[in-house]
Amino acid sequence: MNIRVRTLWRVSVFSLLASLLCYWLTIFPGYLFYVKRTELGDGSVEVSTDPLRTLLFEGVLFLLVLLVGGLWAFRPMTRREIACSAALLVLPLLAVVLAQLLLPSFPLKVSLFLARFYTWTGSLAYLLTRCSLPLPAATVAAQFAPLLFIPFGRRQA
Repeated sequence: MNIRVRTLWRVSVFSLLASLLCYWLTIFPGYLFYVKRTELGDGSVEVSTDPLRTLLFEGVLFLLVLLVGGLWAFRPMTRREIACSAALLVLPLLAVVLAQLLLPSFPLKVSLFLARFYTWTGSLAYLLTRCSLPLPAATVAAQFAPLLFIPFGRRQA
């Protein structure tokens, strides 16, 4: 098993930075795309989200990160290196998500702080819930999203 040590951080760092970028894109400019504002007859304003636009926005963000990572960031890596690098991120994320799901007294402040690091995988969870997968199952399954970079790697060194 020949894995270059300097490549072990790539998937983890890329995924976390992509999550931060997706978080800011969802919070600030994203609302321009999927939030609907309706002025009612009495002058009040009703604000709601359009489910189809939200689905499209989340899907495009997820696929964009997947393609940029796969075609640009991880192209020189082998599939084994991508799998090992992704595992270094998947295991801690999975442990935290399971703790959030199984411990009712998990601190809310910690969950809110970690939310920005789960935005990219959260996009996949949102897409899976729209496909009628229960939320806990979709959340756990989405933590394996960094493993989707594996097919973009080289077959061997």
